[in-house]
Amino acid sequence: IVVGFAGLLDLGYVAFFAIGAYTMGLLTSQGDLGMGLNFWIALPFCVVAATLAGIILGVPVLGMRGDYLAIVTLGFGEIIRVLVVSDLLKGFIGGAQGILQIGKPEILDFVLVQPEHYYYLIVASCLLAIFVTWRLRDARIGRQWMALREDEDVAEAMGIKLINTKLMAFAIGAAFSGLAGAIFASRLSSIFPHSFGLLISINVLCLIIVGGL
Repeated sequence: IVVGFAGLLDLGYVAFFAIGAYTMGLLTSQGDLGMGLNFWIALPFCVVAATLAGIILGVPVLGMRGDYLAIVTLGFGEIIRVLVVSDLLKGFIGGAQGILQIGKPEILDFVLVQPEHYYYLIVASCLLAIFVTWRLRDARIGRQWMALREDEDVAEAMGIKLINTKLMAFAIGAAFSGLAGAIFASRLSSIFPHSFGLLISINVLCLIIVGGL
């Protein structure tokens, strides 16, 4: 949505991925830092936290385009990485030691533990993302994103509100990233700051470009 539909060169995916993962860790961990909630209860909070972060990032970069936007979003991702590894928030999110004993999803009395169990959860999440993206593509907001991608000035002249359109793209992209981060944290049962490097954002961008904008 962000790069493909709206044409916004975003390198900050890893920040929202980390926010979703750490939110899941804090809410479901059985350790000293966690609240011990159920996976399904915590999942919406992970998505909402990442969405809010996407909006917060989107507000100051609304007037930027191209390489400038890429540099700012790259910086945002690095800020999040430095924060999670620093001693500043160690008492809240574990610092370099990360968060352990993260909860697993449960369906009735069945606990998803094995990789093949998570396969179906990931497929369901991908289908949800595809469905939402497919529905938005042909909706009014989808056409606005594509007009924005082609030429911002012409899109604005045609009456498209650039601020709302860009913020919506950032928010939805961040929501999907937070969802992925939440599943990632649950699958590994533990998360550490080194899991959220710049390479994740680069890989996402490569997938989009190789797959075709």
